[in-house]
Amino acid sequence: MQVSRRRVDHKGDALISFQDLEVRYGPTIALKGLNLALEDGIVGLLGPNGSGKSTLLKTLLGLLKPYRGGGAVMGIPLDDAASLRLRATIGYMPEYDALIEDVSAYEQVAFWGELSGLNREQARDRSHEVLYFVGLDESRYRNVSGYSTGMRQRVKLAQALVHSPRLVFLDEPTNGLDPFGRRKMLELVLKVRSELSTSVILASHLLEDVERVSDQLVILDKGEIRASGKMADLRHILSKRFELRFLAPLTPEQEARLAEIGGLLENLNGLYDIELRETDASVPFKWAESAGAVLVQVTPRLDRLDEILIRAIRGTNA
Repeated sequence: MQVSRRRVDHKGDALISFQDLEVRYGPTIALKGLNLALEDGIVGLLGPNGSGKSTLLKTLLGLLKPYRGGGAVMGIPLDDAASLRLRATIGYMPEYDALIEDVSAYEQVAFWGELSGLNREQARDRSHEVLYFVGLDESRYRNVSGYSTGMRQRVKLAQALVHSPRLVFLDEPTNGLDPFGRRKMLELVLKVRSELSTSVILASHLLEDVERVSDQLVILDKGEIRASGKMADLRHILSKRFELRFLAPLTPEQEARLAEIGGLLENLNGLYDIELRETDASVPFKWAESAGAVLVQVTPRLDRLDEILIRAIRGTNA
């Protein structure tokens, strides 16, 4: 079965854009002057507890009104007048389970389709399609009370997709899953993007999950964006670590002089792990020439995602 997708022309619209966005709960500032622009794709949303991730999702869904500033999701402004239209074009998979136990997956997904604006016939057709898409076609008439955790998560994903949104929010989609179930869910996330051309905002505390599927990243802490952009770019921007290999081991005097270009982190059998003051890979070659050393290899050390997260929250790029 082929899952159809209703096309909507959003050409020229950024997926998400904020300009000095501030959101408050009474006197408490939850989001502070956010400026953000993201493209279509899979966006990982990371941050410690209390960082503002849930507030950001609620704002993107049109459930919270900006106190100051503004923004848009797929060209739809974040204001009261557009909140219903915004929610009608976005899919949402919540973290917590709110399934109706004595109702089949097919009936539930069709019901959610009607709530999202489809007529009864459209909702039922789409329910069949999306349940096939998530791998529940053979179990769709069973009550969800007999479903495993992984199957229940896939029902939640199906209800987020039933009305053919251009963007879906997935809040902890691998919550409670074993390693096999996590892998299957992440494969579905990639499939949502590749086969349906649907963009994804993935909020998760599991760094490995975000790193596996995301091509863009937003790191929040204390209501502020600490880093955002394409994953590959962030790795290079936030990291200035290089491995240097010389034709012959450096003398103690030469090792001491490495401080001229950065800090020596480790020396393993002549392989020097150094953190440069600049990301320019030509700097070590210039230094080696001045120091009388023969540099034969310079290899960038790309940070792991946990290192990027820690550095961004600490506010350090080095």
